Amino acid sequence: MWPEAAEWPEAAEVGDFQQGSAVSRWALARYLVGRAIGESVGRSLLLVALGVLGLAAVVEWVLGSTFWAVVVAVIALGVLAMRALLRAVLRRLTATDEVGPIEQRLRALVADTRADVLRELRRIGLPGRTWTLPLLALRFLGRRRRRDTVARLRGFDVDRVVSNARLDELHLLLRAVVGRSSTF
Repeated sequence: MWPEAAEWPEAAEVGDFQQGSAVSRWALARYLVGRAIGESVGRSLLLVALGVLGLAAVVEWVLGSTFWAVVVAVIALGVLAMRALLRAVLRRLTATDEVGPIEQRLRALVADTRADVLRELRRIGLPGRTWTLPLLALRFLGRRRRRDTVARLRGFDVDRVVSNARLDELHLLLRAVVGRSSTF
């Protein structure tokens, strides 16, 4: 009934198909990179806050100084407040409340992108580990360091970080959320 494998027609070459325009692909790639960096910084701030809370416990236990333990704990609470503020801003900017059930797949895309973002940051000579990402923000404080950091960030190659498959999937997710087949 079925033809032999030798009789099958050759596979048709369909070519490279990409969702969206070049501008939308550029914007969405930067969206994934920005969100991956934001979530990594949020995770770093959580680790820093937990470390500072641990330090507060050590100060109380070893030194027996309740005053200094409370001061260190207040610093940890400040770091947690910064993390909460960062997460609120990211949630507001990325409109994750509107995404709803698709948010899980979007988070998976961001998680897949995170390791590549950190690797690319290390390649251009910037802090690129989860626990060192808060240092990236500190590099913008001094004028000389800010110029150097901005110059290095210009060397950030988004194409090394975000694959075409991730961009296409993000386009499809956003199209499902928006509910129409327009190009973004």
